[in-house]
Amino acid sequence: MDFFSNILIPLIILIIITYGKYKGIDIYDSFIRGAFDGIKTTYKIGPYILGIFLAIGIFKVGYGIEILEAIFSPILKIFSIPKELLSLIIIKPLSGSGTLAIYKDMISRVGIDTLKEKMGATIVGSSETIFYTMAIYYGNLKIKNIRHTLVCALISHMAGVLASVFICNIIFGM
Repeated sequence: MDFFSNILIPLIILIIITYGKYKGIDIYDSFIRGAFDGIKTTYKIGPYILGIFLAIGIFKVGYGIEILEAIFSPILKIFSIPKELLSLIIIKPLSGSGTLAIYKDMISRVGIDTLKEKMGATIVGSSETIFYTMAIYYGNLKIKNIRHTLVCALISHMAGVLASVFICNIIFGM
């Protein structure tokens, strides 16, 4: 497995270069244009990411997470969801970057390679940033009537959370 992971990235680069040469594309020029586009995108979304991190920081410093954990603790117990996952469950539909910040904070609270950390990692990997995705797709197509999309997406998010907790309990909880 180590051998495969060590050669994977050089192999992908080789495939890209070979494919580009086959199609007659100037690969270096394409790389530079892509890098400029990446810098432009970073410049455009930077303030939004900064705002999200600032809001999360204020929420954490103001004990918002602890207050929500205390409020929703009885509901979480019914579904065997550890209360430390609540902030992750709330932020994930809103922001992928915010989720990673919350996940990092959660790891510092519960420790790495614990059942709760594995549940959190599974939730991060198995759910979608619903509001961001809807804003991109519906905004791009100028659709204002989203009908049942949000409700169905939030139900699927909760199904993903419950499945993550359930499966992690079966696989890692023993």
